Amino acid sequence: MVGHSMGGVVIKKMLMLAKQDPAHWGLANRVHSIFFLATPHRGADSAQLLSNLLKITVSHGSKSYVDNLVPKSDAIQVINDEFRNVYRGIQLWSFFETRSTNIGMIVEKESATLGLPGERVQLLNADHRHVCKFDDPADANYCTLRNAFVSTINTIESTSLFQRHDEHKRQMKELSLYLGLLETPEADFADIVDSKTEGSCCWLTDKTSFQDWQQGPDGYPKHFWLSGEPAVGKSTLAAHVIKYFEECNSDCSYFFFKQGGSGKSIVAELLCSLAWQMAYANRSIRQKILLMQQEGILINRSDEGSVWRAVFLARIFRSELRQPHYWVIDGLDECDNYGALFPLLGKLDKSFPLKVFITSRPSLAIERYLHQERVKTVTESVERTSSLHDIELFLQAHAHYLLVANDSDRSRLVRQILQKSNGNFLWTRLVVKELEEAYSEQRVREVLQSVPKGMDELYSRILANLLATPRNTELVMAILRWCVCAARPLSVDELREALRLDIGEVLPQLEKSAGSICGYLVYVDQQSKVRIAHQTVKEYLFRDHDSSRLRIKRSEAHLRIAGVCLSYLCDDEMKPPRYRRGTYVSRPRKRSVFSVYATRYFSGHVSRSTSSDDRQLLSLNSFLQSNSPTWIETIAASGDLSSLTEAAKYLKDFLERRAKYRSPISKEIQNVSEWANDLIRLVAQFGGMLVKTPSAIHFLIPPICPPESIIFRTFGESARGLRLVGLSQKQWDDRLCCITSHQHQALSVACRDNRFALGLSDGTVSIYHETNFQTKCRLRHGEQVRRVAFATNNTYIASAGRRKLCLWNTSTRELLWTASLRDQPVALDFSEDDAVVMAATKANSLGFWDAESGKALDVTQFCDYDEEEKEEHHYRRSPMLASISPGAKLLGVVYRMRPISFWDLEEKTYVGQYQRSRGVSPEPLILAFLLNPKPEISLAAVAYQDGDVAVFDPWSQETEAVADTDASTLAASPDGTVLATGSGDGIIKLYDFETLTLFYQINSYQQDIRAMSFNSNGLRFLDIREDYCNVWEPSVLVRRVAQGDDSSIDLSERVIDGPQITTTQALVEDLAITAMTAHHEGEHVFCGREDGSVAAISIDSGSVAQPLFSHGKNVAVISLEWHTRADILAIVDRSGCCTVRKVLRAVPGPFESLEPITQRKFSCAVHQTLLSNEGERLLVSTAEADSIMRLDDESVLNHAIANGSRSFWRWMNHPMDSGKLMCIVDGEVNIYDWQTFTNLSETESIKIDTDIDPVGPQITTAVSSAQGHNICLAFFGLKAGGLAPMLRVWPSKLFLPGNHLAKATAIWDALAREVKCIIGVYKSLLLFLADSGWVCSLDMDETRAIKYYTKHFYVPQNWHTSIQDMSTSVSKKGVVIIAVKNEVAIFHNGLDLEERVGYDGTTVSAEASMRSVLKRGVSSPV
Repeated sequence: MVGHSMGGVVIKKMLMLAKQDPAHWGLANRVHSIFFLATPHRGADSAQLLSNLLKITVSHGSKSYVDNLVPKSDAIQVINDEFRNVYRGIQLWSFFETRSTNIGMIVEKESATLGLPGERVQLLNADHRHVCKFDDPADANYCTLRNAFVSTINTIESTSLFQRHDEHKRQMKELSLYLGLLETPEADFADIVDSKTEGSCCWLTDKTSFQDWQQGPDGYPKHFWLSGEPAVGKSTLAAHVIKYFEECNSDCSYFFFKQGGSGKSIVAELLCSLAWQMAYANRSIRQKILLMQQEGILINRSDEGSVWRAVFLARIFRSELRQPHYWVIDGLDECDNYGALFPLLGKLDKSFPLKVFITSRPSLAIERYLHQERVKTVTESVERTSSLHDIELFLQAHAHYLLVANDSDRSRLVRQILQKSNGNFLWTRLVVKELEEAYSEQRVREVLQSVPKGMDELYSRILANLLATPRNTELVMAILRWCVCAARPLSVDELREALRLDIGEVLPQLEKSAGSICGYLVYVDQQSKVRIAHQTVKEYLFRDHDSSRLRIKRSEAHLRIAGVCLSYLCDDEMKPPRYRRGTYVSRPRKRSVFSVYATRYFSGHVSRSTSSDDRQLLSLNSFLQSNSPTWIETIAASGDLSSLTEAAKYLKDFLERRAKYRSPISKEIQNVSEWANDLIRLVAQFGGMLVKTPSAIHFLIPPICPPESIIFRTFGESARGLRLVGLSQKQWDDRLCCITSHQHQALSVACRDNRFALGLSDGTVSIYHETNFQTKCRLRHGEQVRRVAFATNNTYIASAGRRKLCLWNTSTRELLWTASLRDQPVALDFSEDDAVVMAATKANSLGFWDAESGKALDVTQFCDYDEEEKEEHHYRRSPMLASISPGAKLLGVVYRMRPISFWDLEEKTYVGQYQRSRGVSPEPLILAFLLNPKPEISLAAVAYQDGDVAVFDPWSQETEAVADTDASTLAASPDGTVLATGSGDGIIKLYDFETLTLFYQINSYQQDIRAMSFNSNGLRFLDIREDYCNVWEPSVLVRRVAQGDDSSIDLSERVIDGPQITTTQALVEDLAITAMTAHHEGEHVFCGREDGSVAAISIDSGSVAQPLFSHGKNVAVISLEWHTRADILAIVDRSGCCTVRKVLRAVPGPFESLEPITQRKFSCAVHQTLLSNEGERLLVSTAEADSIMRLDDESVLNHAIANGSRSFWRWMNHPMDSGKLMCIVDGEVNIYDWQTFTNLSETESIKIDTDIDPVGPQITTAVSSAQGHNICLAFFGLKAGGLAPMLRVWPSKLFLPGNHLAKATAIWDALAREVKCIIGVYKSLLLFLADSGWVCSLDMDETRAIKYYTKHFYVPQNWHTSIQDMSTSVSKKGVVIIAVKNEVAIFHNGLDLEERVGYDGTTVSAEASMRSVLKRGVSSPV
């Protein structure tokens, strides 16, 4: 006790009174030392002065306590005398003042000391007031008092407290024996706290929910339940909470359950431990339990009810606590009988200041107990993000122990561990421990890929518990099998359905029970995905171990999952529609949530399963031959067709593995193999169409596949369904796909990874997916794109035109930077590390730009070199070609009629020249040149105009091989082993790069190959010609990769088979169809060919029914017009010769072609012919004149045209007056008389719509509906580029003499941009081919403002590559005919299929129209 001045006197008096009263002896006995600071034990002279002053003060008067301080007063004497008798055993300290105040010394030294034995006396260099006030800790007076206090405390600790501690220790030991405690919980707590990283776990105690629970008022839940998956650090969090309470000076008792641990596995042991800890902290509780022991009260230490009633209810909960007490219970789920705890907690007295914190794994049982016992609880869970944050702190704290080369490797390793930890603390701790002893990089990789030893123990214990309940083994196996073998984490709903299909069990609350069923080896994340707790779970389950019943064999597990998926895919739910209902858009079905997984991933499981099981092959074949269209539709509806190409790959892998053990000649194997090939072709040929119209796979795609393909044989033929005839191609060819760029020339091509790019003449770069050939993005370069190049290791692409170079990020479609070029680029590439963009230009310069910033790094000049004179040629000649090898650091440059010059890019020096024929000058013109992409293969290839292709060493300039082939472009496979050549006549040849041994040839009918490029794996290559790009995948390339490359520099012993030659389509150029017109009976179509012949082709079979005549030898027929009533055929050839013949047919006999009625040759090309309605007259229109010939006497009526006054015009018969015809030109219509050829509108032409500009888009098509009510005009010809085309309908009655303005009743301009060409008219329908490949129609007699058109069927893009070459027709019966080179594609029943589509591309209605319903009558079975 410390007393200053009179306070010291009060202390003495208090002690005397306590000693005299037995009730306060305890208080008196607790006084160990008294410190007197300037206490007037014998009074003070200043007290006399103060007493006199008070006496003369009216307002105050005298004070008795002041009078008692007067020296030698009776009160002072009595206190001193009695104190001498009671201070025994108390240490006395007396401090006296040494400085005077303004009124002098207050307490003299003699009065400030007692003079008793054992008294310690010290001075303080201060006056009476400041002996207890100090300026700072360095004050000498403060230090004197502090040292005195420390000395006293040390004495107390070494005497009385030690005795009390011994007593406390003895009592607690007795309680340990009484309560049956084998060990105290401090050891568990200490071990966990020692391993805890500083700063971790704070997120829990900082949570608002935790703070509210801790400080919450009465009525707030007293229980806090923290749940978490196994090994996420719940025990560490519990230890953190305990430490937190201790730092808050709160009383806390805790218990760590351990399954199977002695003394740590049942509720009774928990209660005994908590009782012992509460007795340790509270003397009253301790005394009550000791009294139980002394009275011999026995408790059943294994019965929680006995302990609860005798210890807690009868004693602990009847004690008074100074502050709330906290229980921290960790791992409650590891308690053998944790359910017994909740009834006790539910009956807890709400007034008793106790709060309970519990941790466990997620448990439905715990939730149920809390609800049943009405235990109000705050619930939280350990989020993975929080665990990862704590794990990161742990890794940072231990990172310096990792044996790595530098800080960068250490940081990389820490990130790798953090990523693989998946929030698992135990795995992280075990791995770090092993890594601290990993001395090599190989050992580090082994540690990260293996299961730490400590994890095995955890998993073994979990599995042992699972096996203890045999009835759940099948369910556990099923869940684990799906979780560890699934291609991706399944959602709760997907897994629930998968389990129903797999084992026939339905789990309604799987999201809550999945973890507990599987011993928390799996968990449900925030996105309701069921995941394995850690990747080591998968590794452990795949290994052999004692719990063999729960071991998962990969191939068998995948076989089981594949079987479930195939069973679903073969089910009625996935059956394709049986009937065609006038629309190819199938009605949406509600399918199982499992359908998404089964359709996308079944093939992967098939590939990974055992291939020896015949049941799987049978199921696979059954599915493909029955429900595969619905599967394809489901995949296409997702917008990503890569699953189809992946399925094809997996099916091939499966068959290849099976072929090692089973005969590959069965029908089922043949079917699956064919399906694997057809799936790739489907994606390539119909990918874009499938994504936009997935249901087309049912009725539109199979009929137009090659007849020998399995998809056609299985699904292509149906009653009244779409039927295609006329094409000779029976199987798929090597061309996967043809991509058109809609009249814009393709100038450059590049491939990388799963994408390829086309540089176009309109200034754009189109990037496509290689798997489905759909457009990924379009980049606006701004000028003709002459060069494109992909980066190797990132998503960059460079594009170059005449004046600028651009770098793009293909992922974000962002233009990163632009740089100016001095001239047109001749080569473009990236450095090996993609850090630099390089471009060689015709300005004889090679520029280098930083890929990240676009900063110009350097410009190197190169030139031609005269080796004889040993000097550079600095003339103005520009290079024709160039090639860059980033790996070899080499640049090759080609000049006209000169040898090829090579420059070292590192040294920027001249290397040498390659000259094919030494001493012969000039060199032949070089058409193509490239350096081998593999620097290890030091070769280059060059193609000369004279037909030679040479391969040579660019460093030594020695020729290695020469081949005689006509090549205008070259491309090399990425591995440098294959050289592809393309010629002007469309022939592609594949050579071994090093030997120029031909091993494959493709004869393509398309000419003028501009450029070629291989894809990244060398299995495909692309070529560009005009406005389209072909994608090729010859099987010979697949075989070369599968067999491995055995090429080397020395190939003298290599044996090469003879070349394989294939033709994409049988084609005789002279037989190409150049004109068509349908016979009125609807059974034949007349076709004119390039060689001038005309034949009748059967519409039913597509074959030539009868050759009719030859119009002119080797002069192409460019126009045919058939007159129905007169049976005459008007023929026009390319030379300007016009002939009219009568062609008769006696049904059902052959045609008879009579001699020409008339034949006349015109001085210029014939633009159009038109027969009069009666067939008596023929209009022949040229750029110079329009002429009407009478067919009976061949007399001619001429109408001269001013030179150049028109470029686009059309003539047509007047729909409402057979004696008149109409001429549409420059936005105006003139009416003429057939008899006199006079212009009936000469005074004023009929203007068609005021917004049609005479210099705008010009007329290309003029047709009328079958009944003649309306006229449709198509304005697609352009006088000025970029003008929007127009498509409009006018009533025929408006085009009569005397009328001066005709306003359109239907304006379809919004659709006109999508029209590729007009096919013809069927009844009131205007049929056209859209750029997308769809044959569509518009109803010309529908005069109201409709915003939709009708799609019917699809025509593959490679059948209509350009508008100029297209010949089309439609028969009387609505059969659509399209010329495909020298054959015709004839589509039967195509117009019966309908889908109404808005101008914006959205489906307006999938229902059949009333017209089509009435026409068909009933649905037709497939």
